[in-house]
This record gives sequence, structure tokens and C-alpha cells, in this order.
Amino acid sequence: MANKKGKQAQKPDFWEQLSTNKQHLLALGFLFLLPFILHFSTTLGGQQYMGNDAIQWRAGAESLIEFRDSTDGVAHWATNMFSGMPANTLSHPPQVENLDTTLLRWLEFIYPAVEMWILLGGAYLMFILMGIQPLSALFGAIIIGFTTYIPIIIDAGHKAKFIAYIYIPWLYNGYFLITRTKWNRWLSVFLFALALTLHLRAYHPQITYYFLFPLGTLFIYDWVKAIRADNSKKYLQYTGMLLGAAGIAVLITFQMYWSTLEYTEFSMRGGSEAAGTEGLARNYAFSWSQGVGELLTLLIPGAFGGSEFYWGPKQFTSGPHYFGALAFLFFVIGWMKSDHRLKYIFLGPGIATLLFSLGENFGLLNNLMFDYFPLFDKFRVPETWLIATIFCFSAVSVFGFDWFIDQMKKHKASGNWKLPLMVSSGLAVIAILISLQALSYEKPGERQRLAQQIANQNNVAVDDPRVSQTVTRALETQLIPQRQELAQRDTFRFALIFILGIAVIWAIGSRKIPLSAGLISLIVILAFDLIRVDSRYQTERSLVDQSLEAEDVIERNKRPLDQFLIEEVTHENGWKYRVLPLLDNAFNNAIPAYFYPSAGGYSGAKLGYYQDLVDQAFFPGGSSVNTGILSMLNVRYLTLQQPINLPGFEVAYQGDDGVVIENLNVLPKAFFVDSVEVLDDQPAVLNRVSGQFDPSETAFITREPELNIQSDTTATVAVEEYSPNQITLNISRTTPGFLVLSEIWYPPGWSATLDGEQIDIIRTNYVLRGFEIPAGEHTLEMSLEPVWYKSGYWVTRFGSLLLFGVGAIGLFVFFKRKEPESAENQE
Repeated sequence: MANKKGKQAQKPDFWEQLSTNKQHLLALGFLFLLPFILHFSTTLGGQQYMGNDAIQWRAGAESLIEFRDSTDGVAHWATNMFSGMPANTLSHPPQVENLDTTLLRWLEFIYPAVEMWILLGGAYLMFILMGIQPLSALFGAIIIGFTTYIPIIIDAGHKAKFIAYIYIPWLYNGYFLITRTKWNRWLSVFLFALALTLHLRAYHPQITYYFLFPLGTLFIYDWVKAIRADNSKKYLQYTGMLLGAAGIAVLITFQMYWSTLEYTEFSMRGGSEAAGTEGLARNYAFSWSQGVGELLTLLIPGAFGGSEFYWGPKQFTSGPHYFGALAFLFFVIGWMKSDHRLKYIFLGPGIATLLFSLGENFGLLNNLMFDYFPLFDKFRVPETWLIATIFCFSAVSVFGFDWFIDQMKKHKASGNWKLPLMVSSGLAVIAILISLQALSYEKPGERQRLAQQIANQNNVAVDDPRVSQTVTRALETQLIPQRQELAQRDTFRFALIFILGIAVIWAIGSRKIPLSAGLISLIVILAFDLIRVDSRYQTERSLVDQSLEAEDVIERNKRPLDQFLIEEVTHENGWKYRVLPLLDNAFNNAIPAYFYPSAGGYSGAKLGYYQDLVDQAFFPGGSSVNTGILSMLNVRYLTLQQPINLPGFEVAYQGDDGVVIENLNVLPKAFFVDSVEVLDDQPAVLNRVSGQFDPSETAFITREPELNIQSDTTATVAVEEYSPNQITLNISRTTPGFLVLSEIWYPPGWSATLDGEQIDIIRTNYVLRGFEIPAGEHTLEMSLEPVWYKSGYWVTRFGSLLLFGVGAIGLFVFFKRKEPESAENQE
């Protein structure tokens, strides 16, 4: 009988009357439909995502793909970007078949729906294995799957990052099955190994590193709990199973990560010789640090704009890591009330990763981590840490949602649920007031930059009063009102959804509506909220017809200027001169490298010493172009917006699409110098080539030559073969000499022979290869055979056999145990 206050337990409604299996099916069915709503254009609309990074990758990989198509071989050196670089920085060799190269590739025509199903299904199962009820698990899966950062990276073409992320819940699933259930041990190990394999094969070490923090926290917690319970022997067995599964995944991806480990020492992430640092430069690594005030976008996505409206402290950003109004509401409930044993195991890493995302804006912690914590200095864009923050905070929200359900199911539900509502409401009011009253809507330094631009355009002084007036007018009548309108609109939107959530919770708690109906209403509101915000970041510019390939998109933007260069860069011996595309943001754009070899390109992991050359030597003094550097790198052409007066250059092409100037002093692929100069170390060499020098006269090295180097005006060098993996030169000299090859020095895998005898490849002019050549007729051969390639391939095959062997044993044991049960049922 109901008491006067209506606090009696509610009668089971339609959801409670369903079997658990039906509840799971309905929840998964709902999750199945959501990607079709958000990604309708690519699932049913006949379009596909072709974001900037996808286009950049395809352009940069052109020389690798061209070599594969023409020889059916694997190129280990990319010849078309940054004057040459290891191919594994762009594309790994073909991998042994697995789900990512079969199922996902076959279903690519509905990308990213299948990947979203993997993510959503994995997140749902993860919460179920934590002992969470189906509706709570559904609530959490939606947060994890539709946090705004996911469509942002899909739209931008960060496919590797997205693919790596979708397997994170499955790592938890494998872990929980091994450590918290008595389910088939073989299949549990197989699932963990498969999830880790697919995650690692997605090849985004930054995501792997970030999620080691929450996963490692869980592992340490379980170990401490096992020791306290005097149950370490059992957990030691679990650890052995986890390590065995991880070992299989490492074997399968051994080739990929061996090549990465080999390359890291020489990449930007390995440090800078010029600066004497290890790891990334601090200011570069902390680029795109999340602003402290910018954390408001977790609740109010438009508070700091986004895309063209962005006015926060970062250089620019596509959009926020939106958590969701209802996710925040239940996060507060979970934080205050849930007694789930894993609450702090998610809350702790969530707070830590949130602080890491602040980067330079919380130097007290992050400088310490950067200096001392392993690998912390290998990654940039601290904002990305928030992907782990949202994941961890989602679990706390789920614990709050589940706690509320349990409270409502009690015979006499207490009023405990009201206090967290008041606290969350108070925090929401603070967020709303900050958004409406405390934001300036003016980007740091923006006023000064605009003043400089206006002054330059009008040839007046920056301190001219008219400049200040124009800047103020532009800010106050155009930029600030647009930003303010977006922020206010999202603030009122947040308030409306939050109030709606409070109202539904209050109606449930007051027994005004059935529990399940209210919970489903909250889930629908959450999905609506997240998907509506997500849809803002699916830009039309990233969608193309499904029939198009990336090269089609690149080709249709080809200019007459590009066609001119395609026809002019090829030398009569078959190799191609390089181009420095200053017209196209040379060192942050791979598109020109699709058409012709570029001294620039697009990569966040280029060779460290080449980056030193770009930073210090290409443009000494910040304005003039170092013609010596261009000549030694075979740069025959520069593209520009308009002609410039550069000694030794003349205009070769001029059109509406730009200007091409030709380097009349460009050197061939291989050339002899008159002498060598021995310097103390490589930074000294960099300083020397950063000034004016003639690369045809002198080469700079750091070791004494063994031969008596002399000038020979009759010496000849002919390129007989030039390919990514093989270079052959025919040489003739009457005296000993020093040969410079205009190819980037990179020791691992490259070997050289002179007439069949091994010779040294000498680092020359900081980035090039040099050789001591005795008098006479010679054949110089260079070949690239990475040690990790063949050996790693067989290790990978062995790991794959182990993986599917474990799976086969698991299935055998599973069906073997089912047989007696079937026989009993028949009796």
C-alpha cells in the first residue's frame, strides 16, 4: 500500500518485465541505429569522408604507391617528401590478414558505421561486465561513442586515431573477462589479445600511451587488492594470462613497432641535435594546450567558439571535447553518491589526464612530467588527453546513473538523490554565469595581430590612431558579436537540457512517471544532445562522392602550374629534381608532393635533423632563401605568389595560379666537390651550411677523410638506377675525390658498396650522404634492406598463428563443455 508521501516501490514496468537478453538486444539495437542518424551521408547518402589528413596522407604516400603499382614491391624510402624520408613514417608494409584488413575493409563503404558499432558495442559490454544495469550501460556507451571529439577526428581524417580508440573498451572487456569472470579462459585471452592487436595495428602510439594511464591504474588497483586479500597467487595467474595475450599482440605488431623504435632516435620525437635536446622541443610539444577557462567547453561547447569562430588560447581548433549536460549531471551524482568499487579507479586517471591536457597552462605538473616521466616528451597536442578524460568521466557518470536506478528501486527510496542534484545545479549555474558574464570573446594577442595586418595593408604605422579604431570596430561589430552569439546560444541550450534532465529525475523520484520511462527519456535526451552538437563538426568540405578516390580529389585541384612542373622536373637519366613549394605552405602541406618531389611536405614525425635544417638553414635571418641549401638538395624550382629577385634564379612560369622560378645553379643528383672541411660536430656543420656557402666547392663533415681529396674537373657521375630501395651510380675519376649524393642521410638499413666492396656512408652537410671515391672507374651501389622487414614479417606470422590457435582452442573447449549439457537436456 502506498504511503501518504508516495514513497512506495514502483511496480515493475514494461522494461523490468523484459528478460535480460531482450533488454540487451533492445539496448544494442538502439546503439546500432544511432550511427545511421549522425553519419547518414556516408552510410546511406552515397558519400564518404575525405578529410584533410586523409588527403595529405595520400599525397605524401604517392612515391610508395607508384613503386608498388609498377613493381609489385614494397618501397622502404619515400622519395617525394622532405627530400626523402623512411617510408614507415607514412605507411607500413602490408600486414598479415586480420579483421582490420578483411571485415573492416569490405565494409568500408559504410565507414564509420561499423567502427562506431565496434566502439558502442564494446563500451556497452564493458559496463555490463562492471556489474552495471543495461540502461545505465546504454547511457555510458552513448557518452563514449558520441563525445564531440569523435566526429571531429573522423571529419578531419584522423582515421588511425579513431580506429585505435574504438578498441579501448574491448581491452577492458578482455581484462574483465580474465580477472572477474569464470568464462572460458582461452576465449578471454583470445579477446584481450585480439583487441590489443587491432588497437596496436591501428598505429596511433599517442592513444595507446594515453590509455595506459587508466588501464595501468586498474591493474595496480587489482594487484593491491589481491595482496591485501592474500590472493596474489590467483592474480599472478591472471597477470600471466594478460602478459601472454599482450605478448601475442606484440608479436603480431612486432614489425611495425620495431621499425618505429628504429626510427624514433632520428625523428623529431627523438630530439634535436642543434638544440641538444631529447624528445620534442617543449614549446612544440605543448602546442595546443587546453586553456584553463576553455575547460568550460566540456559543458558549453560553443563557449570558446570552434572552427572559424574559435577565440581560445590555442592557434586554432576544430571543436571542443563536449561531455554533455546530462553526462555532467550524473557525473556529479556518481562522484558524490556511488559506492562502485571502481569509481576512483576511473575518477583519478580522469582528473590526471584533464590536468595533462592543460599542458603549458599547468606547468607545475606538466613540466615535471615532461622532464622525468617516460615517453611523456614524445607526444604533442596536450588537448588530446581529454579523449581519455571523457572516457574515464563517462564511467563515473554511469555509476551515478546506476546508483540512481538502485535508489528508485528501493521499497522506500530516500531523499539522498536530491543533494547531488542541488550540487550539480549550483555548478551548472556557475558555468552559465561564467559563460554569460566572464568571457571576453577576444583571442589573446588578436588585437595586436589585426593591427599589424591593417597597418601593413595600408602602409601606415601600427600606432596610427586609425589602425586602432579599425581594429576596435572589426572586433566589436563583427568578431565578438558572432562569438558571443554562439556562446550564449549554447549556454541557454545547456541550461535547457540540464533543467529538462533535473525535471525528469525529479519526476522519477517523486513517482510521477514510471522509472523505466523516465530513464529512457534521459537516454534519448542525452543522445539528442550529443548528436546535435556532433553534427556541427561534419563539414561539407570533408564529404565527397563515394565513387571518388583520394587521388581523384587531389587531381581535380591540379593547376597549370603543377602540370608545368610535372613536365619539367624529370632529368634525362630518370631521376627528378625537387621543388620547394613556398606557394603552398611548403613545410606543412603534402599535396605538392603528389605531383613532384618536394623539399617540404606534411608530417608530425619528420627526421629531426631535417627539421633542424628547416628551422635554421633554409631561411637564415628569417627572410632570405639559402640558395646553397636549395642547390645541394636538387631544388630546381620554387613556387611563389609573385616573382622575387633572387640571385641565380629566373622566372620559368607565371600565371594566375602562381609563379615558378628556376634555380640556374642547381646541382645534379650526385656531384663531386673540390674539397672537404672537417668540423668538430654536427651542430657546427649546421651553423656552417646556415650561412652563405657553395655546395659544389666544399663539403662539411665531422671526421677526417682517409683519402687525399683532390679536385678533378674531368670527373663524371651518371645515375644508372634510382628507386626508393636502390641507387646505382657509375663514376669516373683521375684522382681521389669526395662524392656528395643529394639524398638524405639515414643509417638504419642503408648500405653502400663500391665495386662490390662495402664502404662508409658519411654524413655530409648535416643531412646528405657523402663517399670517399678513389681514382678510377667505379660502380657505387646503395641498397635499403631494413633488418626489421623480413625478420619482423615472420615474427608477425608466428604471432598470428598463436592468436588464432588460442581462439581455436577456446572454441573447442566452449563447445566441448556444451555437449554434456545438450545430452542431459535430451534425456
